[in-house]
Amino acid sequence: MRGPKSRLLGISLIAAGAIVLALPLLFIGYAWLGQARLRAAAPDWKQSVRRREVTAALTALTQPEPIPGAVAADLRIPRLGLNLAVLQGTSDQILTVAPGHEPQSVMPGSPGTAVIVAHNLTFFRNIDTLQRGDPLTVQTAAGTFTFRVTGHRIVPADSALPNTPQASLALIACYPLNALYLTPQRYVVFASLTQQPHHGELAPLPRSAAPSPTFQATLPPALHEVPLWLSDTNLTVSSANFTGGSSIALTASGGTWSLVAQSIRMFAGTLRALAAGGGAPLAGFGPDPSLRGLPPPGPWQIQPAAAVTISAALRADGSPTAVTVALPYATLSAGGVKQRGSYSVTLGVTQSRLYLESAAWHP
Repeated sequence: MRGPKSRLLGISLIAAGAIVLALPLLFIGYAWLGQARLRAAAPDWKQSVRRREVTAALTALTQPEPIPGAVAADLRIPRLGLNLAVLQGTSDQILTVAPGHEPQSVMPGSPGTAVIVAHNLTFFRNIDTLQRGDPLTVQTAAGTFTFRVTGHRIVPADSALPNTPQASLALIACYPLNALYLTPQRYVVFASLTQQPHHGELAPLPRSAAPSPTFQATLPPALHEVPLWLSDTNLTVSSANFTGGSSIALTASGGTWSLVAQSIRMFAGTLRALAAGGGAPLAGFGPDPSLRGLPPPGPWQIQPAAAVTISAALRADGSPTAVTVALPYATLSAGGVKQRGSYSVTLGVTQSRLYLESAAWHP
């Protein structure tokens, strides 16, 4: 009979697998597309505040709780260049398009700890770069509140946060912040209210400066309509890392998930092409891709034995210049022979187009 720990582990693994398989459908440009739509539509609470004087009740911070799924606040994080619409609730549907206000916590600016949750690789990818004293501005129906960062903490996912007597704010994301899977830890940024709210007429918020960038994969014609998304393969992804320039510009623009999803799509495409064999199996993935390390003859069946890692090299302005997708442990079957090793592809990036530079098997 399975014990409680075994059942808990099984449930955790199933949940993690479900999240990983759903990532492309949930996040490819959808998060920031949702933000653009939220920013374009003026929330009812904002119009209401502009039409009337904020009452003494609001001054006393007796804020009405927004309905689930409605815009609860606007969150500005100047250091990260973020200006986000925050929705009420933390369901999967809400967190795919916006940060969510935890309904069990107080509204920002009220006495106690207000909690705002977001996915790590979309909106809160770089919250670990926030420094003590950095301002966080939250605008609600009660006014505009300025918080200052007081500290960071990594905690278990089921930890209870301290509920402070004074108004405070906690930003929460999965940890590690580069993880592409359900994690047992959370990264928390704590901030305290330092400026009392401004009531009455609220200044209009700036709109998103530009649409979210999307990346396109270069694939052979025969693979254009073949399902190669993460949910269509037996691949899992462990992490996405950034080297070179700062990743803040890329993640703040909303391009992270598009880059990751299209890189996975190309990686899966090369596995399919190698399994089909042929004289030039990687033709059509780029202008002149190289193939190294595979023992003749093909076709080559590469079976993953670990999760895929992704590393994107960034320019100084944060735009990607190359992506490496690696399968650190795999089994290769070719010509009746099996061997263990690793498989990796290097993708070049020209503007928004990804193309294959090389693929290599390392016994």
